[in-house]
Amino acid sequence: MRLNSIICTVLSLIVLLGSQHSMALFEKEKPKNVVVVILDDLGYSDLASFGSDIKTDSIDALANDGVRYSNFHATPTCSPSRAALLTGRDPHRVGMGLVSRFDFGERYPAFRGRISENAVTMAELLAANNYGTYGVGKWHLLPPSNMKPSGPFTHWPSGKGFQRFYGFLAGSTDQFKPELFEDNRFVEREFDEDYILTRDLMDKAIKMLHNHVSYSPERPFFMYIATPGMHAPHQASKPYLEKYRGAFDHGWDEEILQRLKRQQDMGLLPKSITLPEKDKRIQDWSTLTAEQKKVYARLQEVYAAFLEETDVELGRFFEQLKRLQQYDDTLVVLLSDNGASQEGDVNGNINHSSHYSGNIETVSDISSRIEEIGGPRTASNYPLGWAASSNTPFRYFKQDTYSGGVNVPLIIKPVKSQARKLEANSVRHQYHFISDIFPTVMDYLDIKIPDQFDGRKQLPFDGISMRYSLEKPSSEDQRETQFYRMGFHRGIYADGWSAVFRHQQGEGTDKSQWQLFNLKEDIAQAKDLSQQFPEKLNKLKGIWEAEAEKVNADGMLNPKALKVLRTAKQLFAPNNNSKTHRFYPETSYVVEKSAPQIVGKSFDIRIDIESGANTADGLLFTYGNRDSGFILYMDKGKPVFEYNYFDNIASFGKQSRFVSSSSLDKSVSKFELQFRQQDKDLATVKIVQAGKVLAEGRIPNTINGRLSHEGASILKEWAVSVSDHPKAKMPFNGQLKYIEVEVL
Repeated sequence: MRLNSIICTVLSLIVLLGSQHSMALFEKEKPKNVVVVILDDLGYSDLASFGSDIKTDSIDALANDGVRYSNFHATPTCSPSRAALLTGRDPHRVGMGLVSRFDFGERYPAFRGRISENAVTMAELLAANNYGTYGVGKWHLLPPSNMKPSGPFTHWPSGKGFQRFYGFLAGSTDQFKPELFEDNRFVEREFDEDYILTRDLMDKAIKMLHNHVSYSPERPFFMYIATPGMHAPHQASKPYLEKYRGAFDHGWDEEILQRLKRQQDMGLLPKSITLPEKDKRIQDWSTLTAEQKKVYARLQEVYAAFLEETDVELGRFFEQLKRLQQYDDTLVVLLSDNGASQEGDVNGNINHSSHYSGNIETVSDISSRIEEIGGPRTASNYPLGWAASSNTPFRYFKQDTYSGGVNVPLIIKPVKSQARKLEANSVRHQYHFISDIFPTVMDYLDIKIPDQFDGRKQLPFDGISMRYSLEKPSSEDQRETQFYRMGFHRGIYADGWSAVFRHQQGEGTDKSQWQLFNLKEDIAQAKDLSQQFPEKLNKLKGIWEAEAEKVNADGMLNPKALKVLRTAKQLFAPNNNSKTHRFYPETSYVVEKSAPQIVGKSFDIRIDIESGANTADGLLFTYGNRDSGFILYMDKGKPVFEYNYFDNIASFGKQSRFVSSSSLDKSVSKFELQFRQQDKDLATVKIVQAGKVLAEGRIPNTINGRLSHEGASILKEWAVSVSDHPKAKMPFNGQLKYIEVEVL
């Protein structure tokens, strides 16, 4: 009996030890989830944990659980940064040297508006390693020719490794009535009065998370969250707007000093830092009129409201991670895609399209609608002075290769077992670039980055893991060089030095003046050393040339080449310039980049109505939104055409309206709108049925550059309407055969 008892005890111990060993092994090998959050146009100092007094509690809590990087960099604009983040490569190497709007063809492989098939994305690699891969928000990584409801879908999220994705394809959209897609289809829906896009996106992210953890708890997940904030249009729910009334009456000069002081107190920046000189376009706050101060402060209030609401919505997702007991086992990365935007110009704006046609809204334009700013009838952006404060302490803005364009906030929250080793509110000062996120994630997950993927040889890799800096705060920088280029702007980092130039419009690239900075002593680029150390500058310029060749950017577009491309109309993918587009009744809306390219051109819109033409009401064809565009609709059998030239801006806006003199002849099914561009500005319009002119007139000002941020649709409204007329918002109640748009 005693022997049996001993044997049983030994066996029990073996089973127990084996069980404990298995549990320990399971704990050690438990898969790590990954969440990557990329905010849009968020300046370096906009988060409270990076210096502002805007309330960003959710993100700041993340920073408290992880590490902030004071010396982290992205590219100067949206698409290239996202391409670098998702591939771990320089964006020029993978075909995204500019925003995805531009596809210059095979001659310029760095500018294809898409990610090369030879560059595996983070989502593709994680999916291949049994991860569930999900995304919400902004995509902005495919060329115009691919943005149609019919695809091709190769460069949509589903073609780049995401098993589910909900968001918007273009660079920006409206918070109240966005252009949405889900997986491989456009979403056609009604929007409630209290609808907010960021809330909707987080609702979807939470649903994806719950589904994954409920049905596939044994598999890890990757969640990619690309917020619409803080890209214009700046819009927010009313309670957030009201919260910041008067919060910025002290002005941008004082705001910069306050933020700098907080950054220094946090240990983000040295006490010895010198601020660079102010952009010459920005006035001292003390010299502004009372009206200017009121308008400019209100635009910043809206920005702050938008940011806090974005933070609160992100917080809901983080709370769900904790509720589902996933937070401790999730690596979270949060960053911005570039510096704060200069697209609001000197005064800011309330029309999202006016800037892109070269129009400057006056202070009075904005002041006259000040109570609407931030709501559904405006699409605002803040003025340069507030963009400068967002970028504190750095020089210049988004699109620039100076620090203000590329220095961005980064927070990394490791899994709990690694986070235990960190001090609260830890800061790292090593120089890193956005392509380093991909290898850092794979390093933590112990996933090898392949030379071949899905039968395709992979492009050379540019990113390096940052894990060393997380684990050893005092480590020396391991990134030695970094190449920058945006359009004609250039920049290079090498061994603590930075050389940059900001191209001036009308100059060749050889005439732009390089500047030189020692970032070890002057992180804000305040003191130009180019005259003092010409040999150092020449060395860095040589490194720039070598790096450009290495990452496929040596096919440098110069101003003359770009002019030739514009003349040849090759700024968009060739099959996006089709002459004739025929839309049938059940056609989905199409985003602006894949809609008929009619700006600056003559065109015809032919309508074939099967029945009810002489009594019909409602929308036939619309292109654009409340800011700009045109619309063709029926009012008691009469065709009406309206052309919105920034009508909501008093100083230069105009709405041209052409109403048929009689109802349509019901015995003739067809009629057409004839739009003739006479010169750069002037156009003429005719509405014609069977040779009879029903309406005609002149449009004194037409839109150049970009018709609208919203696309085209037929028979029903999907964006905010171009017109306030009730019949323009009403779904068409006749029987349509087709609508044909021919670009002449």
